Parts: sequence; C-alpha cells; structure tokens
Amino acid sequence: MLEELLKESGMVLAECAVAERLRRMPGVELHPTLFNAPLIYGPESSREAMAGIYRGYLEIARAAGRPMLLAAPTWRLDAERLAAAGMPPSMVVDAVAFLRALRDEAALGQPPVLVGGLVGPRGDCYRPDHAPGTAEAERFHEWQVGQLVDGGAEFLLAQTMPSVAEAAGIARLISGTGKPFIISFCTGPDGWVLDGTPLPEAMERIDAAVPAGNRPVGYFVNCTHPRFLLSAYQEGGLGRLIGIQANGSSRDVRQLDGSAATMADPIASWSEAMAEVHRRFGVAVLGGCCGTGADHLAALAALPSRA
Repeated sequence: MLEELLKESGMVLAECAVAERLRRMPGVELHPTLFNAPLIYGPESSREAMAGIYRGYLEIARAAGRPMLLAAPTWRLDAERLAAAGMPPSMVVDAVAFLRALRDEAALGQPPVLVGGLVGPRGDCYRPDHAPGTAEAERFHEWQVGQLVDGGAEFLLAQTMPSVAEAAGIARLISGTGKPFIISFCTGPDGWVLDGTPLPEAMERIDAAVPAGNRPVGYFVNCTHPRFLLSAYQEGGLGRLIGIQANGSSRDVRQLDGSAATMADPIASWSEAMAEVHRRFGVAVLGGCCGTGADHLAALAALPSRA
C-alpha cells in the first residue's frame, strides 16, 4: 500500500508535532520516558487533547485532498522502557489501534491515510555515541517490531535515528518481516547524519545491509530544517530520500533539545524551503517535527505538487 500511494501521489502529507504540542498544553502531563503514549488510556481530557491534534491533521489533509501518513505514538515503546515504567506490553498494539480508530472515524471523504508504527532509537536521538551496534540493535528492537507487525501497523517508520549502525540493525530486522518500512535519520546543519555520515552514504549503506527485495521503501530526515538539505546537496544527489519531517526552527537540533519555549521561524519562509526540497529533490512526503503544528501542515497542504 505504501509503495502504491507514493507512486500515485505527487505529494503526501505526514503529521507535524504531537508530543511537543501536548507538552505545552495546560493540564496535560507526559510520561517521563514514554512521553505521550500512555495518554491513549487517559485521563480522558488528555486523551481527547491528543486525539484532537490527530483529527486536526486529518482534517487539513481532507480539505486539501492530500493523502497522508500517520504514525502511532509508539516511539519509545520498546520492551525495556515499558517494563521499567510498569506499563502493559499491550500498549504497543493499543497505540496502533487508537490511531487506526481515529483514521477510520474520519474515513468519509478522506483521501487515503496509512497508519504506521514508530520505532525510536535505543538511546538519545541526539547522541550517536550512545547508539548500539547493528547486531545489538537487531536484538533490542526485535520485540517491538514484532508487536507492531502483529498489531496491524500498515508500515513501520524507524525515526530519529542518529546512527547508521543502529538504523542498519533495525532495517535488517524489519526487512525479514515483509512489512514496508522507512528509515528516518536525524541530520544536522551540515545535512549529515549525526554520527558524521553524509546522507547519500547512509542510505547506500542501509540498502546494502538488507536483501535487495526487502529494502526500505525510502528514507526520511527529521529533527532538521529544510534549508540544511538545500545548502548541503545538489539536485539529484538524494534519490532515495522520500520524506522530510522538519523542525520549525533553523537552529541546530542540539540547541533546541530541552528548550522551555517553542522555537520556530516564520511559517512562510519554512514552507518556502519545504517547497524547494520537494521541487529540487523530488521529496514526496512533507511534514513537521519540533516547533510545528496545524498551521505548518496547512501551509504544506497548500503547496503545488511537483510535476
């Protein structure tokens, strides 16, 4: 389904920030390690606040006639963190079901929407030196990947990857399931993965690490700004890059981490840079990360699709 959607659509929307928006809402408390995932169980006001963010994104896609990729809030729901938090293992499957229900509730008149499952890095997404090696990553992420596949995720997205080695382990693991998947790297102002690997090389290394018939559908970057890619690469140099979920701010992501206030550049200049990434590199999937929200997604939805 994912491959077909990308082939048939000139532009696909992805969600903008969810957890970061919830963090700044009065009365909403995120879990210290699992972030917004436990809100699928309540309290009711917080659950509805999260559902409202997703519904708002779905409505923007519907109004613009754009297909969409949404990812369930499973970013930190690995076996280790769930056990440490005393949370039920079923939370992974329940989080996918939560988002699928919201998608299905909005189905009338809605362009195609796929619901995926998020896999986050084992360590800090801004500290590649804390990332596991390839074999260790396969072992660590195996349980969660199995839960997402069994729980009905329509694709898998390994997001905020700071290290090519860990991403390769996840890619090898998911490729064995037959489930379509995407690898998304954290990249810095130089346009390189945070472990110091140029983005084209990182994509080539992951492709080489898995069987040719089970490679990622493509690659994303996230927690970055579109102008970083525009400064670092020429047209044609990012052929396997299919998506960007960009920060609203052009500051280095490591300067934004833990900021008490939302940092964002003007939406008009941000969306202009996103449009240029779409045109120059043929990046079909456009969405947001930290410092973005409904207004950012609406600006993306209004952009002309690349011919």
